[in-house]
Amino acid sequence: MAEVTLNHSMTVDEAFDQVVAAYPEREALVFEGQHICYRQLGEQVNALAAGLLDLGLCKGDKAAIIMPNCPAFMDAFLAIPKAGGVVVPLNPQYRHQELRHILYEAEATTAIIAPHVWGNDVLEIVQELRADLPHLRHVIVAGDSAGQDALPLSEVMDRGRGALVTAQAAPSDLFGLIYTSGTTGTPKAAMHTHYTMLAPLVRSQEQINALFERPTMAQRARMLRTVTRYARRFIRWSGKPPTLLTPSAFHALAGYGVSIGGLLNGYRVVVVERFHPAHTLETIAAEHVNVLSATPTMYAMMISLPTFGQYDTSSLLYCAMTAAPCPPPLVQQVRERFGCPVMIAFGATELAGAPLVTQITDADRLQLETVGRVFSEAEVKIVDDAHRELPPGQVGELACHMDSIMLGYYKAPEATAQAIDPDGWYYTGDLASIDDKGYVRIVGRKKDMIIRGGQNIFPAEIETFLQTHPKVQLSAVVGVPDPLGGESVWAFVVPKPHTTLSPQEVLDHCRGKIAPFKVPAEVRIVAELPMTPTAKVQKFRLRETAIAELEAKGLSLPGKEFLMGAEK
Repeated sequence: MAEVTLNHSMTVDEAFDQVVAAYPEREALVFEGQHICYRQLGEQVNALAAGLLDLGLCKGDKAAIIMPNCPAFMDAFLAIPKAGGVVVPLNPQYRHQELRHILYEAEATTAIIAPHVWGNDVLEIVQELRADLPHLRHVIVAGDSAGQDALPLSEVMDRGRGALVTAQAAPSDLFGLIYTSGTTGTPKAAMHTHYTMLAPLVRSQEQINALFERPTMAQRARMLRTVTRYARRFIRWSGKPPTLLTPSAFHALAGYGVSIGGLLNGYRVVVVERFHPAHTLETIAAEHVNVLSATPTMYAMMISLPTFGQYDTSSLLYCAMTAAPCPPPLVQQVRERFGCPVMIAFGATELAGAPLVTQITDADRLQLETVGRVFSEAEVKIVDDAHRELPPGQVGELACHMDSIMLGYYKAPEATAQAIDPDGWYYTGDLASIDDKGYVRIVGRKKDMIIRGGQNIFPAEIETFLQTHPKVQLSAVVGVPDPLGGESVWAFVVPKPHTTLSPQEVLDHCRGKIAPFKVPAEVRIVAELPMTPTAKVQKFRLRETAIAELEAKGLSLPGKEFLMGAEK
């Protein structure tokens, strides 16, 4: 039984305060040589919350975080809601176009930022945008120098040191606006309350407790089989607080979901600023990481390193795969190379977590081919285009019903109505089937979305931007299987008549103006795009062209069947 118990009557800050009280001297965060215990983290969070209140942050005010993974991000992510505000975590790679839209729409009163992130001058961009952002009152900068019209983060925290922040929010109050790209090409935000943010963690804790307190005979047999298979690892690390690591970005569910989940259960969370395959493996070895959560592409890059065998990964109890579909051969390779079970989770920002997950005790075939079964009290079904439930084995759209579904999309009632029906079912846009034992297989997707390195990209956004080039007449953007797993972005561009356009000109137009992960990996200049009789671009033909080109080079394309399945 967990020493810290989460429940639906808590706010996120109350859950965190409970952990701080239970384990004050236990390590909470490890980052680049820093070792921060729960007491210290609690003091930092409380100081920042009090400092924000002193600046005039009011209940319900939106506060953006624009930072890479670091302890300061966690301070802000926990402090803003503790002060009664609404957290708006944003990708630090965003440029003018994305930041202007989101900060304006969210009516952000505060932005807590890192001044420079991987060549992106965030402070300069935000300061340039301030004239267009009438609600933005405070820019708070992590680092030694804040610059003109900005406040150092350390100064804001100093204002609040020693003050005790009492509860400012209720479970039903808004916790965060979690932005994700929309089908129209403009980002939209899932509205989550303290309740919906905590619900997946409450559900997970309840299921784990039930499994260990009241396991069935079948569960006992599977647990024994798993422990026997990986006996040395489980015996070595049993009875210790797990150490978690995710190199996924904290502004997205795959990053903050794992890390906050770990902290609210009293675990040790190792933080890396960004993913690099060798550095991630070095960190696993140095910090004796027990649980690694990463995207399939990240795993593919790690196991493809010629030096992989030099890194000690024997502390890992399991590898979790999130944020993108994973081809079964890659799952098998990860399990063999890392020497531990693999757990695959299927979730969405709109769901605040993963309703479907494989268990490390599942049979090998189920771990390789499915995304598992639902947690207790969550429901899933497969439906046709009229939202009628389909029988086991048939392919349709996956729909979910659970207590962590978002309230809706912020300022987007029509998009909300398309995603959530009157009975509270959320329609994922993913094509799937379910067997008679409840295991779900994802076979494709209805949404025209590209998943690149764990980032969700909608082609319409890039296509709209490409149209701003003076020589571009038409464009179409598609996701193409990447040899390392996941997808890469390909753009097919039709120049305006009597103009000459090169791929390099298109790339130069993109770089520095849209986020780097949205910049096409390949650009093809074409005379025309394949069209249907109703003048819609036949993107599956473009994808087939790209795949044929790659295969002609002798490249293996994991996940090709999944991507092509979305066109059927």
